[in-house]
Amino acid sequence: MNNSEPARPVAVVDERRCKNNIRRIATKAKENNCTFRPHFKTHQSNVIGDWFREEGVTGITVSTPDMAEYFINNSWDDVTLAFPFFPAQLNRIKELQAKSYIRLFVYDTKMVRYLDKHLSAPVGIMIEADAGYNRSGVADIEIIHQIVSEIEKSTVLEFKGFYSHDGDTYKVQGEMEVREIAERNLKFFRKLSEFYPDANYCLGDTPSGSLMDSFPGANEISPGNLVFYDWMQTQIGSCSLDDVSLLVKAPIGQIKDESNMLIMHCGAVHLSKDHITVDGNVHYGKPVYYDDGVIKPVEGAFVESLSQEHGIVRMSDHLRKVINGKNHLLICPVHSCLTANLFEHYENRNGEKISKRVLS
Repeated sequence: MNNSEPARPVAVVDERRCKNNIRRIATKAKENNCTFRPHFKTHQSNVIGDWFREEGVTGITVSTPDMAEYFINNSWDDVTLAFPFFPAQLNRIKELQAKSYIRLFVYDTKMVRYLDKHLSAPVGIMIEADAGYNRSGVADIEIIHQIVSEIEKSTVLEFKGFYSHDGDTYKVQGEMEVREIAERNLKFFRKLSEFYPDANYCLGDTPSGSLMDSFPGANEISPGNLVFYDWMQTQIGSCSLDDVSLLVKAPIGQIKDESNMLIMHCGAVHLSKDHITVDGNVHYGKPVYYDDGVIKPVEGAFVESLSQEHGIVRMSDHLRKVINGKNHLLICPVHSCLTANLFEHYENRNGEKISKRVLS
């Protein structure tokens, strides 16, 4: 690790760990005859995107047309926009179609007719299946039949299949609980496959992709967070702390021994306000350190609150030993997708810049 003292928070990517994470899930997808369509909203970097190419990835998933354009300009030509299409996106979609094949999400027949009327180039259509998460998507199979029927009337819309990203897997711990939630989605997929045997069935969440050995009912997976992982994923059991490949190097502003607190220059504008509860304490991040190349937690220390620029870290004797005269500490973020989105670039462990797009 480059031990120079930062003047502001720095997002540090460990290339070796990052590539290992990519290779692991790409291998699992191949072993299960699944297409790997990773969600690039986590890293938002053409440099890191090329690391996926090295593992044979050809199709990707993004959140917005602007994000799609960034990656399309780096020669990605098979892009899924994993957010329900809305009419204000129409002109941007037309622009993207000139350079790439696009897959869109729809949720009713009205939106299908709208796209059929306003698009002239072929576009893939996915239906987001809601098996119980109750966010976006469609839960009623009869409505799904109506949507597919409407798609099949079109000469430009191509029915491609179904997608599910079940956020409830981020609220549990361990393989058994994750599998129970994933199974309700895979069961829904298997039911739909009775009617649409040739469709694509895409499972999108990181805990399922990480903890399950197989995905019976799915033939695509599109997790994104596992490129970096984070403190939340370690608590779910998706990974070990030593798999985390994005850490934040945070300058130390003040140590208040009388209050057992450390003030770091690393607040909500760097880490986001996402938090989890660990052993009864609310964590906005976890101090860590390298020991012979292995990432380990700093015992007894955690980021207990954030304001805009300030982060308050609960001190421990272990943290005092880890700092040992340094003017910075390393923080494992709670949610790497949000943390990464807040930085204009990354640095590798040698201090060299890794470019990315800025904000989604």
